[in-house]
Amino acid sequence: MSWVSSFIGGVKEAVKDPVTVVTTAFYIATGQYAMAALTITAAGASNALAANAAQDLPSYTDFASEVTGRTQMIKQPTQPRRFFYGKTRVSGLLVHAESTNNDKKLHLIIAVATHEINSFQQFYINDEAVTLDGSGNVTAPKRYKNKVRIKSHLGAAGQSADSDLVSESEASWTNNHKLSGIAYIYARLDYDIDAFPNGIPTISALIEGKKVYDPRTSTTAFSANPALCIRDYLTETTYGVGASASEINDTAFTAAANACDENVTLAGGGTENRYEFHGTMQTSNAPKKILEEMVTSCGGFISYVNGKFSIKVAEYDAPIITLTEDNIIDQISMQTRRSKRDNFNAVKGVFAPSSTNYIAADYPAITSSTFETEDGSARRFLNYNLPYTTSSSMAQRLAKIALFRNRQQVTLQLVCDMTAFNLSVGDNVSVTISRFGFSQKVFQVIEWNLTVKSDENGGPIQAINLFLRENNSTVYDWDAEEVDFLQDNTILPNPFDLGEVGIVVSDELQTFNQKAVSVLLVDVSSGSTYANQFEVQAKKSTDSTYISLGVSSSTRFELVDVEDGITYDVRARVISSLGNASEYSTAQHEIVGKTAPPETVTDFSVNIVGNQAQLSWSPVGDLDLSHYRIRHSILTTGATYANATDLIAKVSRPANTAIAPAVTGTYFIKAVDKLGLESATATSTIAIIDAVGEFNSVVTSNQHTAFAGAKSGTATVGNTLLLDTSINFDSATGNFDDGKGLFDGGSGNVNASGTYDFDSVIDVGSVVTSRVTSSVTVTRTDYVGLFDDATGNFDARLGDFDGDPQAFGDTNVELQIATTEDDPTGSPTFTAFRKFVVGNYKARAFKFRAILTSEDTEATPVVSALSVTVDMPDRLISEADVVSGAGAKVISFPTPLKVLQGVGVAAQNLQSGDYYAITSKTASGFTITFYNSSDAAVDRTFDYVAKGY
Repeated sequence: MSWVSSFIGGVKEAVKDPVTVVTTAFYIATGQYAMAALTITAAGASNALAANAAQDLPSYTDFASEVTGRTQMIKQPTQPRRFFYGKTRVSGLLVHAESTNNDKKLHLIIAVATHEINSFQQFYINDEAVTLDGSGNVTAPKRYKNKVRIKSHLGAAGQSADSDLVSESEASWTNNHKLSGIAYIYARLDYDIDAFPNGIPTISALIEGKKVYDPRTSTTAFSANPALCIRDYLTETTYGVGASASEINDTAFTAAANACDENVTLAGGGTENRYEFHGTMQTSNAPKKILEEMVTSCGGFISYVNGKFSIKVAEYDAPIITLTEDNIIDQISMQTRRSKRDNFNAVKGVFAPSSTNYIAADYPAITSSTFETEDGSARRFLNYNLPYTTSSSMAQRLAKIALFRNRQQVTLQLVCDMTAFNLSVGDNVSVTISRFGFSQKVFQVIEWNLTVKSDENGGPIQAINLFLRENNSTVYDWDAEEVDFLQDNTILPNPFDLGEVGIVVSDELQTFNQKAVSVLLVDVSSGSTYANQFEVQAKKSTDSTYISLGVSSSTRFELVDVEDGITYDVRARVISSLGNASEYSTAQHEIVGKTAPPETVTDFSVNIVGNQAQLSWSPVGDLDLSHYRIRHSILTTGATYANATDLIAKVSRPANTAIAPAVTGTYFIKAVDKLGLESATATSTIAIIDAVGEFNSVVTSNQHTAFAGAKSGTATVGNTLLLDTSINFDSATGNFDDGKGLFDGGSGNVNASGTYDFDSVIDVGSVVTSRVTSSVTVTRTDYVGLFDDATGNFDARLGDFDGDPQAFGDTNVELQIATTEDDPTGSPTFTAFRKFVVGNYKARAFKFRAILTSEDTEATPVVSALSVTVDMPDRLISEADVVSGAGAKVISFPTPLKVLQGVGVAAQNLQSGDYYAITSKTASGFTITFYNSSDAAVDRTFDYVAKGY
C-alpha cells in the first residue's frame, strides 16, 4: 500500500505553474461623476435607491459554505485568485502532489494566497491544531509525531523555492519553482494508515493576511483595520479596483481608521477595537460586490465624490450645518414609513468567530420588544451575515446598528440653496421644518448632486439636490450590551437566547468487568423553553482538545475510566429545536474516585462468648474496598486509633465478622481500599470483660520502665521505648536549625522498624498449658508537628487541615511469642517467633519480642508500659480405690502442678484406732502411710483429691 495507490490514484507529475488567475476590472470614469456621488453601502444600495429604501442588507447566503470552503484543500485546474486581510484560517489550492521513497513520503504544495502575507500563526491537520519544532516537524498530537513536516512561505516577490522539497523531489520540483508572490504551505507526510486512516488529510493554517498602507503613519504593516483594508483593495492594481493615490480621500479614510481603532468596553471585561476586518475575497466576484461585503465589517459605506473615494463607518458624528425652510427652494418629498413587508424588528446571521477556529457559526440574535410591539408583536428577522467579523460582541454591535438604523425610516428629498454645498455623502445635517414638526432633527446625507433650478424671474440658479434619511446617536450607542441587549423585554422567550447551561460535575466508582473504575458524571440543566438537546465535552485541564460526551436529550453524561487526582474541564451547551446553540458553560472538577477514603464503618459491635470476642459490622459500599483493619487499646476511656495496636491487620472483603481474643479495652475498625487508603474516621466499641475462668497468676514480666532487654533499631528515651533514628544528631548535614521537628527526631529519619526482646525468659517449671495475656500502652509521637514541615502531598494527611494525629494508623506495636518444652536453663529449642494473641499455650518456657513499626519517617510509636502475664487455671487431681499396702504409699500426680494448694483423703476400710500420715507433699505428689492403734503400718484402701494449678 502506498500514498499513490491509496490517496492520489497514480498522480505523480508536479504542476509547475498551476495557479490560474481570474480577474475582473472595476472602472469608474471620474469625469462622469465629477459633480455627483456614487455610494456603495453595506446594503448594496446607491443613489436614489439608498434614499428611498431602508438599506436592505445583503444576505450573503453563500457565506457559510464559503467559510467552510476556506479550510478545504482544493484540487482544480483553474481557480480564482484569493486575497486576505486580517486574521483567518484557510487552506488552499493543491498545486503539487508528489510521492518519493517508494511512495512512502507524500509532498504537498498548498497555495494559500496570491500575494505576500504577514505570517503563518498556527497549522492544523483535519481541524486539529498541531505543534511544530524548529524544523517544522510536528511534535503534537502524538499520532502525527515524526510523520508530518510543515514549512511555510510568505509569498514574497522572488522568493526561493523550498530547498527541502528541491532536495527530496525526484526531479519534479526544482529551484525554478519559486511560486513568486504566492504564499504557500509545503507539507511532507510519511505514509501511516493509523495516522491517516481516511487518506490525505486537510492541511490548513491560521494566517495574518496582507500588509496595508496607513496614511496616518505613512507606513505599510499588517492591520485588521477595515478602513485601511478597504483602502488597500481600492488601490490594489493586481486584483483590486486599481485607483491611484490621488483618487483616495485620505482625510476620510484617516477619520474612519481612527473610528475603527476606538476601544469599546466589553460586558465580560476588557476592551476591543470598535471594528475589525478578517477574511478572504476572490477575484471571481465583481469589485462592487466585494466592496459591499467588505463594508459590512464596519457598518459603513463608500462613496465616490468629485473624483475621490471616501468612506464612512458606523459612528455618529455631529451635524455639519442646519437647514431650515429658508434654505429649501423647491417642494419637499417625504416618506415616513416603509411597507410592513420590507420591515424587520430582529437581526440574526452567521459570522466566522475565532473561538470556532473561524468556522461559520450563528452570532446571538438581536431583538427588540419595542419594535415588535410597533409591528403587531410579530417577530420578523433579517438575515444579516457578517463575513469579515470574528468577534461575537462586534457582530452584535453591527447587528444592533443595522436594526436601529432600519427603524430610522423618515426620508426627505430636498432641493436646497448652496448652503448645502459643504455637505458630503455620510454627513449629518440638522433640519428644522415647523410644519413637519422638525426642530433640529438629525438626518444623514445619503446622496447629493448639483442641479439647476429657476429663480422667481425664471432665470437659472444652481442648487443642491439632497436625499436625506433620519439619523440618531442612539443607533450607534453601545455600552457593553452583549448580555443586556440580548435580554430585551419580550413577551415570549427568545428562541435564540437559550441562556446558560447549569452544570453539576461529580464522579463515582463503577464496576466494569469486575474492575472498579472512576467515572466522570456531568448533570446538565436548562431553563429555556426551547431546550431540545445538550452537547457536553470534557478534557483534562492540561489537554488542548475536548472529548465529546455526546449530544443527547438526556441530562446526564458520563466519561468512563477517568484518571484519579486529575482535574477535568467540562463544558456544555444547549441546542434548540431550531438548531441554534447557546454559548458553552464551563466547570472544573478534580476526580476523587479511588483516591477518596472508604466510608466509615457502621454498626461495629463486640459479643463475648467464653474467651472469644466476636466482632461484627455492616459492610461498606465502596467498590474498591480491599479489607478491614481492626486495632485494640487496653484503655476503656480516652483510647484513640493512633494509640491502639493492630489486633487483626486484615479482614478481607466481603467478610463482615471476625473472632479475636476476649480482652478488656477498646476495639477500633477502619475500612481499607485497594490503594491502601483507610476510612477517615475509625469506628470503636468497648468491651469490659470479667475474669475468664478461675485463673491464677503465675508470673508477670514487666519490661517498663527500664526496658532492659536487647534492642535493634529501637531506643529508650526517658521511661519509654520507641524507634531509633537512622542518623545521629552529629551526623546530620547542614546547620543546627536545618533539621525538621523536635531535637531527638533525627530530622525526619525515624527507622521504619525495630525490635525489642524481653530481658528474661519466663519458666513455668514444667510443660503445662497456660493462659498468656499481655498489656501494651502505646502513644504516637510526630516529631514534625508543623504543617509546612510535613512530607507528602497536601492532602496526604487524614482529618482536618493539618491532619488529625489521633486518626493516624501509620505506627504499630506487635508482640511476638516463642515457646519451648525444654528446660530453658539447659540447651532449649524454641519455636520461631510468631504473632502473639491472648490464648492458651502448652509449653514450659516463653520468650517475647516487641516489633515497633512506622510508615512515617517523622513519627514513632512510644511504648510506656509493656508486660506479659502467664496464668494457670485451677486443677483438681483425684484417684479412687488406691491400695496403700502395709507401708508408705507414694502418690505421683499424672501431670505435675505448679502449685499444690491442698490434698484431701477418704479411707474406705479403717478400723477403730486407725489413722494416716501424709509426708513429702509437693506439686508432683505426696506420700501417705496408714497405721493401726498400735502404730503399726497397715494396708488400707483410700480415695484422694488434690487441688492446685
